[in-house]
Amino acid sequence: MFFESSCCYYTTIQTFVVTGLLSYFVYNAYSIISTMFAQGKRQLCEVLKRKHNERREEFTRLRSIYKMGPEERRIMALSWDDLVAGLQTRKLTAAKVLEAHIAKALDISEQSNPVTDFIPLAHEWAKELDDLEEVKGPLHGVPFCLKEELDVVGMDSTLGFAKRLYKPATESAVIVKVLQDLGAVPFCKTNLPQTLFSYGGDNPIFGNTTNGRNNKLGPGGSSSGTAALIAAGGAHFGTGSDIGGSLRIPAHFNGVASLKPTPGRLSLKGGAAPIDVVIGIRPTLGIIASTPVILTFVMEKMLEHGHQLKYDHLVLPIPWNTPALESKKNLRIGYFTSIPFLPTIGDSGDMVLKAKKSLESLGHTLVPYEMPDLYSFMSINGDAMFAGSMKLLQKSLEYEQIADSIKTIVKAAYMPKWLMRMIGMIFRSKVISSLHSKRMAVNFDRGINSVNDFYEATGKLNTITKKVVTEWQKLELDCLISNVYHVPAPPSNSPPISPCM
Repeated sequence: MFFESSCCYYTTIQTFVVTGLLSYFVYNAYSIISTMFAQGKRQLCEVLKRKHNERREEFTRLRSIYKMGPEERRIMALSWDDLVAGLQTRKLTAAKVLEAHIAKALDISEQSNPVTDFIPLAHEWAKELDDLEEVKGPLHGVPFCLKEELDVVGMDSTLGFAKRLYKPATESAVIVKVLQDLGAVPFCKTNLPQTLFSYGGDNPIFGNTTNGRNNKLGPGGSSSGTAALIAAGGAHFGTGSDIGGSLRIPAHFNGVASLKPTPGRLSLKGGAAPIDVVIGIRPTLGIIASTPVILTFVMEKMLEHGHQLKYDHLVLPIPWNTPALESKKNLRIGYFTSIPFLPTIGDSGDMVLKAKKSLESLGHTLVPYEMPDLYSFMSINGDAMFAGSMKLLQKSLEYEQIADSIKTIVKAAYMPKWLMRMIGMIFRSKVISSLHSKRMAVNFDRGINSVNDFYEATGKLNTITKKVVTEWQKLELDCLISNVYHVPAPPSNSPPISPCM
């Protein structure tokens, strides 16, 4: 009896000791992790404060130098043809045109905040052009803006992440080099939403960008600043990028022109990305311009003579198809005004019908076209974006302040997979009719997390692609028109830069 009591006593003591030790280690591990997180966040806050101060001081300094006087206003009022002609004939100097663009961009920045930083070397590049005996190329002296993700020698490419600050590029992106070879002058970088996964235009480093035509509206994203600056008259063209609408949506919201080139047509070398790869979705760089004519001109010059192959041998050497654009042949054009997954709002669908009527008046044949099941396509898109539970994105966001425009997607990124699927099942079920939503189910039930998931998503994508091509061939279409997005530019509700906490 005594022996059993002693054993129970010592067992109890051991249990208390083991529990105490475990509690001690768990508490200390938690304390260490919490301290590391707090230190990491505090360090990035200090980096942010430093950048905010430097940027504010630099913009103030530039505003004291560059002002919109009569000559600057005259230059910025020139049409594209007159600007190019003036530079080609040397009636205008690259340096003076650059100064006018900087002054105008500074004025616009007070309204819609499209510019992240001005490029210090732009003045040197413009002077070099003016010192040449002959013009350098078809874009000689024309200033252009570029999305902040593109590398420029000596400058950061942050994508709105504080941890990327003060890590300047050692060389410029291929697309920047090509445009410079054609004579163009990169003069500023433009804003974007943190991570690029949004059609907002805000991040903790550079604040919120608004629409270039109405600063109460959103700019679209993720090429937010480029579209806003061009719409406000700060540049004739600039660069952007696109996976799921990042060139097209900002162009649509700001009333300017853009084109998403086929992936591989323009080099991605020197373009930063929030994560190294998105499974099954290929990004592409592109141009945003104030008019389709300017867009066509710039794209044609970039793609001719294999300019890009000098810097990137992986680029597809396909020239601009000028004969197709200049053809007088009457076309057979498919059209649709809405899709079930994203029904149009306002007059978005009416714009397609107006275009249809205009095209028919020119002798073209317009044919109704029905897109395949977009719910399946959006499910595949979500699978790709949420692959691996977005671990790579979580790593990028570590210690970072989170921009308002991406808070929803960040919450989804950190939500346990089992909970995502459970919520998806609830929305898909018809047991509670008030919660049934096929659209919401697609938004939650997604993410490639195994080889089998990858095979299944790839199979679905191939099936949808075949359906689109089959329908296209059956209707004998030359092209297809639709609205760019299902809504016009929404209100801009994002606040300015929030203070470090």
